[in-house]
Amino acid sequence: MRSIWSGYLSFGTILIPIRTYAASENLHVGFHQVHKTDCGRVRYKKVCEKDGEELKAEDIVKGYFIADECFKFTEEELESLKPFANKIMEILGFCKADEIPIVALSKPYYLGTESIKKRGVGKSFILLKEAMEKSNKVAVVKWVSRTNEYIGMLESYDKGFLLKQMYYQEQIRPSQEIEIIDTEVTPDLVEKGVKVIEKMTFNFNWSEYQEEYTAEVKKLIERKALGDELEVESIKAPETRSVELELEKMLDSV
Repeated sequence: MRSIWSGYLSFGTILIPIRTYAASENLHVGFHQVHKTDCGRVRYKKVCEKDGEELKAEDIVKGYFIADECFKFTEEELESLKPFANKIMEILGFCKADEIPIVALSKPYYLGTESIKKRGVGKSFILLKEAMEKSNKVAVVKWVSRTNEYIGMLESYDKGFLLKQMYYQEQIRPSQEIEIIDTEVTPDLVEKGVKVIEKMTFNFNWSEYQEEYTAEVKKLIERKALGDELEVESIKAPETRSVELELEKMLDSV
């Protein structure tokens, strides 16, 4: 597995050489955008809006506008802001996992050890892992990648660590902005809902779940390649006319 970041995990004054790896991958079918009439691939070019010139990578730098004035920055200038921080994943402290809101958790990454050529790598890595397991705590960490600073939750997982990137609180939109139609529900109706939930309760097995839509898309592609004519069916979503009647049906059938 190819690593996406390497640096040091700082545990107090101990620096642990680490590598991070993407823990998930995309299962979806990747379609290309093509011209409707002749199937030519649609390409996107990087063009200067002032002179219409197509630009190469070496012609492009980052810019920030204040009013109408543009201030340009090179990668070296931005990296010089925190040169050491770009290689350090700092442990800010430890807490219980349930203290971190589930809405804050985002992308998962694996943490592994760096090259065995670096002395003390395995010892410090395993020391932290076993100490966290014994204390039943997770670590809150921060690190810099490119020009962004991230925070995350680090926990012991399998032979190494699992890092879950976290959103900053200011990134989470207030749930109060969501429109909810307020209405009253009778205790009897709630009790029926509880019974349906109890009947539908099962032991969750993660391995049983497969991404089925992608498989159906691949079948569709095969049919198209074989020259089959595809029929598009119109689907009308069912309506729930009576919650009471539907609950009764579920209690009878589940």
